[in-house]
Formats: sequence, structure tokens, C-alpha cells
Amino acid sequence: MSLRDLKSEILPRIHTRMHPNERVGLALGVFDFCHEGHVNLLRNAADRCDRLVVGVHTDAEVERYKGVRPMNSALERRARILDLGLADVVEIGSDREVLCRRHGVNVVFHGDDWDREAYMDHWGRDKIADLGVEIELLAHTPGIDSTGMREETPRIGWWIYSKLPTWDRSHIFDHLDRLYQYVGGVWIAGTRGREAVKRVHAEAPCAWIPDRTELDDVCRHAAALELDVLVTAHFNYAPLVNALKARGRAVSLVVLSHGRSGKAGTSADVHRAIGSGISQHGCVTIHDWSFDNDTYGHFDAFLADGGSFINPCPKHLRPRLLVLPTWGPEPDARGLLLSKRWRGALRRLSRTWQIVISPHPHADPWALRKLTWGTSIHVLPALGCSFKAIPDADAVMCDLSGVFWESLLFDTPVLLASAKDPTTWPDDLSPSVAEVDEVVQTVDPGELADTLASLIGTRAPGNQSLAVRRLGVIDGQATDRIAGRLSDLLQGVDQDQLA
Repeated sequence: MSLRDLKSEILPRIHTRMHPNERVGLALGVFDFCHEGHVNLLRNAADRCDRLVVGVHTDAEVERYKGVRPMNSALERRARILDLGLADVVEIGSDREVLCRRHGVNVVFHGDDWDREAYMDHWGRDKIADLGVEIELLAHTPGIDSTGMREETPRIGWWIYSKLPTWDRSHIFDHLDRLYQYVGGVWIAGTRGREAVKRVHAEAPCAWIPDRTELDDVCRHAAALELDVLVTAHFNYAPLVNALKARGRAVSLVVLSHGRSGKAGTSADVHRAIGSGISQHGCVTIHDWSFDNDTYGHFDAFLADGGSFINPCPKHLRPRLLVLPTWGPEPDARGLLLSKRWRGALRRLSRTWQIVISPHPHADPWALRKLTWGTSIHVLPALGCSFKAIPDADAVMCDLSGVFWESLLFDTPVLLASAKDPTTWPDDLSPSVAEVDEVVQTVDPGELADTLASLIGTRAPGNQSLAVRRLGVIDGQATDRIAGRLSDLLQGVDQDQLA
């Protein structure tokens, strides 16, 4: 239990026993979007009691009596109330009696948008008498309500959830954020994904899911939001479709891969299952844009900020190798270039080469430490944007991943580590292994030093045409195109036109 939870749940019980004559207030509500009306009510309530307890309704309870899930999940709504600093205790829970008895509540606050008699009937007069609480209605702020804000929020969800709490999903957020700025909507995220969102969009609606929640439960939560469009960068195909179908409401599910490796568990699975275009699964329409030639927006901001794929030749004293390892899962569950067979070769090379590593956000920190210990190897922050680090390198070394295809867009020579796993390179995704091998050198650890020596001072302008065959058009306009297509989906444009 965290110190914050200790303060919220245990200390109030001790405090109640020590101060039996205090006026302890309870404000129970949904608090979706936490607007000015909520702030005014809680401020007034705090002024009228010695301690204020705020109860935040659970998602399930809101759905039961309002018929819809709140856009902001219970975790997010609780965090918003805590940040106001007006309440002594903020707890997720819908049982009025439990909250009153747990915290020694003797006055209950609510807005005067309810009639007093009706509100007492809603609570139950016998329960009010048994608990010994008084009801106090406070002035309601006119012209503001969560229902209106919900209706104004575009019904589109951005999925960046992972049940692995150690996975920082900020790199996926970066890829979807520019689209969100065009379209709006609600984020579906775990703790680290939520932190990435809130750093940029503090008021963004967020279905914040507890870490380690099972995938089926997260899918059901997403389905309960009653969205018209759901966008995912990593696609959890079967459970998400099943949850949406069970909800029985028409939904467009858009697959936008943030990488083009073809690995199992990414949107390449959908591409293999339905091909590029659309597929109908009952009330769920899947739009597989993951490998469309106009939907790769990774480089839009890079190009808009003056980035170039033509790199200057390095002028440093030692030749520089940029290493771009993936996070695995094979071999050794650490990614090929962090495995034992490559570690020795890279460490030996660091005696004569300047080696810079731009790791995947999920790369094993221990494997990185073992590789770099006692060497001059430099490790960059794990931002998931390796293309920003490519300029001024004599050569780039990659595992097979989406990063590999991004690296080929530059004229820096690229080497592909050997031991390509055929299951990660589907036959139906162009270009083929054979076509890549004609352009890009594949090396073993023992060949690394000699191969790199032959590349010093060279450029590889032919790489880009190979990358474009996998990534599609790279013109800085993909975000605009995708945002337009998503807006069309939200407006109900005929789906066959979006295939």
C-alpha cells in the first residue's frame, strides 16, 4: 500500500477515534471531467466541515444507474479530485453506508439541483436516521454539467494499454498524439501510458486501467465506453473484437501499427488475417490501415521540424556506429543485439569505434549494463524515436524490427544482424527477405569489424526505395490524411469508401 493510500484509508479511521466531535462531511459523486461546478461544490463543502471525505462512484455503478460508462475511469476521476487539494480523503466506492461508517461521517453534501425530499428518499430515510447524518444541499453551479462535456467529446478511443507495468508506452503515445490533437477523444491507458498523456494533455479524458488488469477485462471496459471508433497501435485482435461484439453496438476498429516488423502480436496479424482494407465481424468493422501506403506518420513531425534523410558525413575522430536493438523476445528474451553472442563483438569493437546505443523502451536494462560495463559505449534515452539519433553515424546496426525499416530511409549504411526469424518476416509483406538481402548486408558477430571498416565514409542512397516499399509514402502529410479518414468514420461516411 502506498503512503497516499495509507493516508486516505487507514489514518482517517485512527483520526475519527481521536476526534469524535468533529464535523466530517461526505460528498459522493461521479466527478467526470472534474469541471468548475465540482470544484465549487467541494470548496463549499470543505468550508462547512472539519474534514471532507469524497467518494468517487465506481465505473460499474455509474453504468448501472446512468446507462453509460464515464469517459474518465474511476482511477482518473479520483486522481483529479486528489489534485484539487480540497479533500482529506478521496476513495473509490459507491456504498454510502460503508463510506459513512468507515470515516465517521455526520454530514452529507450534495448540489441543490436535487430536491431535498427527493434526495432523502433516494438515500433512504431509515438509513439516514440509522447513520445519524444530516443532509446539506449546496448551491449548484448553473450551465455546467458532465453530460454535456461527454456529448461534446468525440466518440473515439486511443488504445495504449499494456498489462506490463514496466512498459513505458510513451513511444506509442508519441505516434498517436498528433492524430489526437486533430480529432480528440479518450485515451485507454495503463499507469505509464496515462502519465505520458497527462504530461501533454492534462485535461484529456482517460480510461485509466489498473496495471496488470487482464486483457479480457480491459477489452470489456473499452467496449463499455460506447465509442464509435477505436484506434490501436498494437492490436489485441480476438478479445477486443469479442468484447465489442458482445456489447452489440456498431464500432469501427482502426489498426495503425507504429512499427512494420510483422512480429506476432502486432497489427501484422490482422494484415495476414484480413488483408489491407476492411473486414466485418458482426457489428465490428475492422479497418486495417497498418500497412497502407499513406498511413505511416512517424516522420511527419521530424520532417516538419527540418529533419532530413540525407545525413552529413561524420567528422569525428573515431568512426561512429549507432546500434538500434529491439526488446526481444528472442534470443535470451533481450533482443538479438543485446544477446550474449553479440555482446563480445560490440565490446571489442568499442576499442576502435565510437558506439552509441538507442535502445527500445522495453529493452532489458540489465542486458544494457552488461554490454556497456567498463567500455566507452554510450546509451541514449529509450525514447522509441531512433531516427532522431541517426545523423552523424558512419553506420547503423539493427535487429529486424520497425526500426530497421525506418533506418533504411536515411542514406546512412545499415547492417542487419544475422539470425533473422522467419516467423517475423511474413512472406506476404513486401519487400521479401531475398529482396532486402540484395541491398542490405547481413552480418554475424565475427564479420562485424571488417564489414564496418569497408563502410567508413560511404553513403547508401539506395536504401530509401527499399524502405518505402514497406513504409509507403513518406512526405510529412500522413497525419493529415489519417486524421481526415478518422473524422470521416466518426461522421458515418460510407465505410466502403474508406477501404
